[in-house]
Amino acid sequence: MTIDGVRWVNDRVTDVRWGSFDPATNDWAAPTMIVQVQQVVDALKSGKEVRTLFKLGGRPFLGPEVSALPYANGHVGIEARVQDGQIEKSLEDLPSV
Repeated sequence: MTIDGVRWVNDRVTDVRWGSFDPATNDWAAPTMIVQVQQVVDALKSGKEVRTLFKLGGRPFLGPEVSALPYANGHVGIEARVQDGQIEKSLEDLPSV
């Protein structure tokens, strides 16, 4: 799955806009939908890869993978993990939904 937008509340992502992005065609395989961040966490726990998607110069580029981030109060959120050779973007760089 691929995330191209986020909703923030008190410095935490609460919702994301995501869908199945096909890098071979540089297009969505199906319409995107807005879901609660817990759905992303559940996908990560089940072993699915979740990536970010950014537009640079009008073209889409896959960004960093997303990982689960535990908070002190027991909630679990998400963060982008930038690795060598990837676009250095974070969830804060995605548009709001």
